[in-house]
This record gives sequence, structure tokens and C-alpha cells, in this order.
Amino acid sequence: MGKSLEVATSKEQIGPVAEELPRRSERSRAWRRYKANRMAVIAGAFIILLCLMAIFADTIVPHDPLEIYSGKRGVGPSSEHLMGFDHVGRDLFSRVIYGSRVALIVGLGASSIAVIIGVMVGVTAGYFSGWPDSLLSRLTDTLMAFPIIALLILLASIVGPSLVTTVVVIGVTSWAIYARVVRAQVLSLKRQEFVVAALAIGASDRRIIFRHILPNVLAPVIVLVTLGVGTIIILEAALSFLGLGIQPPTPSWGGTLSDGRAFILLFPHIAMAPGIMIVLTVLAFNLLGDGLRDALDPRQKDIT
Repeated sequence: MGKSLEVATSKEQIGPVAEELPRRSERSRAWRRYKANRMAVIAGAFIILLCLMAIFADTIVPHDPLEIYSGKRGVGPSSEHLMGFDHVGRDLFSRVIYGSRVALIVGLGASSIAVIIGVMVGVTAGYFSGWPDSLLSRLTDTLMAFPIIALLILLASIVGPSLVTTVVVIGVTSWAIYARVVRAQVLSLKRQEFVVAALAIGASDRRIIFRHILPNVLAPVIVLVTLGVGTIIILEAALSFLGLGIQPPTPSWGGTLSDGRAFILLFPHIAMAPGIMIVLTVLAFNLLGDGLRDALDPRQKDIT
């Protein structure tokens, strides 16, 4: 009797551990695949440094980004001012550092809004089918038919330029790609045996969606987010460049790039500094997305 109780207890203890082992094993394999991609690792490290720079911008900036130095208009880089001065005499290095905060706020904030809307629309359309699918799919197709930059310019002109407006406008116009991908994933998942079994035992739609559907669509959504952040940063820079995004004197990469456009021949460093940061940041997010796509794909071969 005592031995049987011990065996039963050991089985109860081993059961959850045995279920957890495949999950840990898959995570470890994904991590090994990601580490094998050197460019993705470098991109991830660059993004971490960029985030730290944005968070601690108040501490690390050498000069006030709004202070105007008399007689320094357009002066080039020096040991004290690493990127020189802009067209009115402000320290360019400090403005670029503060501009990283704006870029990440817009990129991550707008991406969060787009993901929330896109996942909700995609899950609803894919899971329930019928008229919800037809209506939401037509809405998604209509949004994707518009040139995104033209739509952004129109909405920003109507609402008025500001940081909050930029985040919201970009977020509510960028969700279509997430909706389309999630819908396709849900259409495939709801025919899988584990979903059919959940329906057979009487599980509610809410439980099936949140317990079985959403966890299985996170991997492609994560990859899309990392690829989409770079695109959103470019959109923010474009709006600021056109005067419809972040308003001066708030530092932003797009605004600084616009300031340097008129002086590109006299003071080329003004446009080069934010331009290089935009290129590096977008490239880093794209490489990170490529690395995550390979790492989260179970069909990829493991690296030993």
C-alpha cells in the first residue's frame, strides 16, 4: 500500500515536469538558433544600447539640446561637440540622443496600438468566419489599398501635429498587416485537433481563443513587430520632415533631418547625423526580425 502511494505521488510530481520539458527544450533550441545568427545578436545589442540611451538621455547628454550657442551656427564636429552644431547653434549630439527617445516612443507605442487592433481584428475574422470575416477582411483590404504616407499626412493635418497624435495616427493606420497574418494563422489553427477537441468538450469561444489560439499566433506577430518598428520610425521621420510630426524645438531625427535639408551643401553634418541614426536603427530592427523569424521557426535545423 505504501509503495503504491509513493508511485502515485511520484507520477503526479513527474507529470508537470514532463510537460514543461518540451517547452524548455523548444525555448533553448530557439535561443541557440538566435545566437548562431551573429548579425541578429549585434542588432539586438544595438537596440538595447539605443533603449538605454533613450531612457537615460537626461543623464548622458553632454549639453542642453535646446540651448543656443552664440556664433556656433553650423559649426562642425569637435572634441567637445562630437557632432557639431545645427543651423541655429544647438548641440547636435545632444539632440540626436534625445531624438532616440522620440523615435522609440513612436516606434514602440504605435506598434503596440497596431498589434492590439490587428490581433483583435484578425482573431475575430479568422475564428468566427461568416459575416464578421467578410466585413473585417474588406476593411483590412480597404486600409491596405491606401498609400500609408498619404493617409498619415491627411490624418495628421486634420488632427494637428504632436507626439501623441503621431503615435496614435501611425498606430491606427498600421494594423492591417497584423490582421491579415493573424487571420491566416487562426484559419489554420481552428482546424487543428486540439481546437476541435476543446470544442468537443464544451470549451467556450473565449477560452479557446485565449488558451489555444493566441499563444500559437504570438511567434509570427513578434517577428512582424520587430520588422514593423523600423518602418514606423521611418514614417515618423517622414512626418516630422514634412512638419506634421514632432514639432520644434522638441528634438527628433526627422525634424533635425528637415532642418539640415536647406543647408545640405553648407553644413552637411546636420543632415548626416540623424540620417545615419535612422539607417542604423531601422537596419538593427530588421536584422533582429530576421533573427527572430529563423529562431522561432521550428522547421529550422538546430545549431550544435
